[in-house]
Amino acid sequence: MKFKNLSILFLFLSLHSVVYAQIVFDIDSLKNNTVDRTKYDFTMNSYLTNNATNPDDTIFEWKVVNVNQPNDWELTICTYNICIAAPVINETYNFSLKVGEKEQFKIGWSLFETAGTGSVTVSVNSKRYPAFKDTVTMQIATLASFNNISKPAFYVYPNPVQDKMTIHFSNTNFKIIEIYDLLGNKIFTQQIYSGESINLSNLNKGAYILRLQGLLSYSKVIQKN
Repeated sequence: MKFKNLSILFLFLSLHSVVYAQIVFDIDSLKNNTVDRTKYDFTMNSYLTNNATNPDDTIFEWKVVNVNQPNDWELTICTYNICIAAPVINETYNFSLKVGEKEQFKIGWSLFETAGTGSVTVSVNSKRYPAFKDTVTMQIATLASFNNISKPAFYVYPNPVQDKMTIHFSNTNFKIIEIYDLLGNKIFTQQIYSGESINLSNLNKGAYILRLQGLLSYSKVIQKN
């Protein structure tokens, strides 16, 4: 009876381990307490591996389960070539990952030179087997030794965008807008005033970097649908 109980316990522990090893982040805790807020943004990476035994287990979903950040910060999470700016807590985003392959999760904040601390937890689970899941947490804090820097407010909408995107910034002077692909190639430039729109209907679907040129340079990840 004693050996039988041990066998049952071993089987239970083995099954328990399988459940939590089907998908796994290589780093489940990302942390940096010396972030320079004078840099526009700060990102860190963790890679998710699909260790599923079922070859059809290739569709997954991720979501932000909690986030704490200064109001001026903007969280962005990228997987493959899809970037989600300011993801809504508990809203799910699907992606595919073949068995044995890895997916990069790029997690970061646009800081807008605002000091503070931030934390976010991202959960990923299999669509076929929701119990198969893993989480990654990122925590950062900015250095406190920098003086406050005057910065323009800068925001765009809608993001993701299909055709026209409106851009707002704080002053009335014109700015130069530049858009780069993820390889660093400049593919768009236009002079605009705050509140004007740019037409992005000719861009292919995917993630891009939008830069606002002026006394200081600001960037934002945008998604073309």
